[in-house]
Amino acid sequence: MKTVGVVGSLALLLSIFGALPAHPQQQKPKEEGAKQKTEKATETPPKRKVPDLSGFDLLEPGKLDRQTIVVGATRGLARPVALAPRLGKLYGAQPLFAWSYEGEKRRFVFVLRDDTQEEIYRAEVDSTEFRYPEDAPALEPGKTYFWAVELSSGIFGSSPSAPAGFLVLSPSQQEEIQQELAQIAGHDTYQAALARARVFTDYRLWYDAIAAYTDLIARYPERAELYEKRGTVYAQLEVTHALADEDFARADQLQRDIQ
Repeated sequence: MKTVGVVGSLALLLSIFGALPAHPQQQKPKEEGAKQKTEKATETPPKRKVPDLSGFDLLEPGKLDRQTIVVGATRGLARPVALAPRLGKLYGAQPLFAWSYEGEKRRFVFVLRDDTQEEIYRAEVDSTEFRYPEDAPALEPGKTYFWAVELSSGIFGSSPSAPAGFLVLSPSQQEEIQQELAQIAGHDTYQAALARARVFTDYRLWYDAIAAYTDLIARYPERAELYEKRGTVYAQLEVTHALADEDFARADQLQRDIQ
């Protein structure tokens, strides 16, 4: 694992929050073949060995449990869940944010705050995914931000998601990543983009890695390795295990289709 220094104080972060056959013997080979086929179809796939890519979350699991701010009770309404590290690192200027919601389909409000809890940006969102736009306030190097989503206004009794934080790399750290990316050569667009995603993964840049693989999947939806690699990143966080399972299942299906 390649490492990038973490700027800022964790102490500050923690303070924020059918019928028998007529001729059985003649039918036996066919029956055995059908049985083997059925057994193969229902066979449980072997458990996948996923490499340990520790480091995407700068905070240990459960470390923020006592610091999370809970506003009101849910009163039966589901609460959005941020699909991200409690505290991750960010290189790019337009991170991709995602969350889950088990209730009925609704509109959401995405809210971004800095580490003083000052609101930086707010936007209405129709889905459970949002890419930070180019015309939004620029994310400053070396600063820590927190984001959360809540149900659209007018819904009584709803609560926002627990905040997820990310640390924007300092200029020197960004330069280190830039040097790595500059070494990616070749005219193959796919391989170059894949190499970029690997760099982000090596540096444990959650938002950048997920966005890179997601963009590649949108362009090359039939490539099993993309789902395998994104699934491996998803598998590193408990909150995204379900997404990892979906990606691995898709990768397996695509592999079977070409066999």
